[in-house]
Amino acid sequence: MIYNIDKQAESVVKLLCKCNKKAATAESCTGGLISAAITSVSGSSEVFDMGICSYANIIKEKKLNVPREYLESFGAVSEQVACAMAEGVMNSAESDFAVSTTGIAGPTGGTPEKPVGTVWIGVCSRHSGARARCFHFGELDCPNGLNEREFIRRQAVLKALELLEEEIINTNNI
Repeated sequence: MIYNIDKQAESVVKLLCKCNKKAATAESCTGGLISAAITSVSGSSEVFDMGICSYANIIKEKKLNVPREYLESFGAVSEQVACAMAEGVMNSAESDFAVSTTGIAGPTGGTPEKPVGTVWIGVCSRHSGARARCFHFGELDCPNGLNEREFIRRQAVLKALELLEEEIINTNNI
């Protein structure tokens, strides 16, 4: 899985370089792992503007301009918050693309409505606005050697990079 994350990050950086575009990240449950994956690629300084690790709701609100009403009405793990996080970091960084993650990595914190492994991933661009998708990584089999929390976080990183790549390709008609 780490190999896949590295390859996916490399693909994102190459695409951004090819298109002469920049990206930013806003991460909650992944705690900076997307930023780390991107910046581990040589040349990423040309295309990566900023990563914000917004683990606390107050940071989502103050640094990413996530409306308090979204946090109170929908909760931090929601489509609305994931979209607002992506838009907030994209606008703050003045980047072309952004991706965000907000979820429940576990092993505690889940509810019947939002079980452990629920992750919303937001993606946006200057051309298409923000959208988010929900994933349930807790339903997948965790490979030996990884605890469930790390497995969920790594799955979220990989999927976030895939969605970012899709957005870059679709926006630039590649």
